[in-house]
Amino acid sequence: MASLEPPLPAAVVGDLSSHGAGPASIDSHKGNSARWRRTLGLLLLALVVVFWTGSSFLASAILADHSFSNPFFVTYINTLFFILPLAPAVLHKAYRRPDEFHEWMNECRDAASKLSSRLGFRTGTHSHSRALDPTGGSTESLLRPARTPSQSPSIKRRHSESTHSANRLTLSETARLSLEFCLLWFGAGYILLACLQHTTVASSTILTSTASIFTLIFGAMIGVEKLTLRKSLSVILSLAGVALISSVDFSGKSSDDDHRGSFPEKTTGELAWGNTLALISAAIYALYITRLKKRVPDDSLVSMPVFFGLVGLFNAVMLFPFFFILHWTGVERFEFPPAGRVTWILLLNGAGSMISDVAWAYAVLLTSPVLVTVGLSMTIPLTLVGQMVLNEQTSTAVYWIGAMVVVSSFILVSHEENKEETVRQLEERDVER
Repeated sequence: MASLEPPLPAAVVGDLSSHGAGPASIDSHKGNSARWRRTLGLLLLALVVVFWTGSSFLASAILADHSFSNPFFVTYINTLFFILPLAPAVLHKAYRRPDEFHEWMNECRDAASKLSSRLGFRTGTHSHSRALDPTGGSTESLLRPARTPSQSPSIKRRHSESTHSANRLTLSETARLSLEFCLLWFGAGYILLACLQHTTVASSTILTSTASIFTLIFGAMIGVEKLTLRKSLSVILSLAGVALISSVDFSGKSSDDDHRGSFPEKTTGELAWGNTLALISAAIYALYITRLKKRVPDDSLVSMPVFFGLVGLFNAVMLFPFFFILHWTGVERFEFPPAGRVTWILLLNGAGSMISDVAWAYAVLLTSPVLVTVGLSMTIPLTLVGQMVLNEQTSTAVYWIGAMVVVSSFILVSHEENKEETVRQLEERDVER
């Protein structure tokens, strides 16, 4: 997973300058780097669309027919898979960057020392670097929205911003970032899986695509996204497509005997509750996206395998007691999955979820939150095709028209993002000259 980390364009430009490259060469490299980042982001977005659609069908296969009606258990298995990237990331760090690896070890010792002190144990370990301190200045500087990495006091000790390693967040900073986002990630995933117990994959996919609307609102509020006429129009188009498809769903035509195929029969009340959960999940995903973009304005500042690995680790530790709480309250009975088909689906779904979420985070950082969330609306036509092939579910013409409208909104916002990027590059060149 460490190989997914894209290079730092600023570092490359700085290296070109140090070797005597002229302004024209630097400008050309910047333009190529920006195009490369955008292209990579779109490719990762396509990967996410395929994996998310596949994971939705896998989860629905055991949740909708109540083969294993345990969405919390399924989400917990998914979060365990996120711990897997930690091992190769640590080995890569130890082999390629031993100095940073030793700094990681020092930070771990510092954190253990402070934890031991708070628990009443004496320790002789002294601080070697910034430790994981919830009340320290490092946390404040990392999470302060108005600061850039070069302005943050917590990163002043780095010797140069022209190198990749100098700008990256330390282990303790990455841990704080993971701790901030872990519950948002788990909550959105849990609610999304819960909705698959009550509604179809197509309906859940359509309604979670409204995350683009929430993202634009949240992004404009905190300054991550610039609200333009075309972006607003793209979101309106997306909403119109959702309305068209939802009208068919609530009319009962998508779940009657002539259209539902092998999908389990659901009442109108079940469909309504499932669709409501899908909307709640979309809002949480939008909050997750915009806050991630605000905290990490440059993808090169954080190792995504480490970030998601720590997200999985924190969730695995903090949320384990909820198995007993949900069992005692009757919300979800604790039980192990039956061997065979269900177990394989859980494993495949967990692996697909881990790969798609890491790729999704990179796509957000390489492009923009609105582009990614509107782009994920492309899961709608793919889901409709999947339902026809896997469940023999057929869709009306209105369904397909709505899907085309949503895809059109993605094309519009992508064009707008490309235009804004070109203007931004021209402004940077004017400033440098």
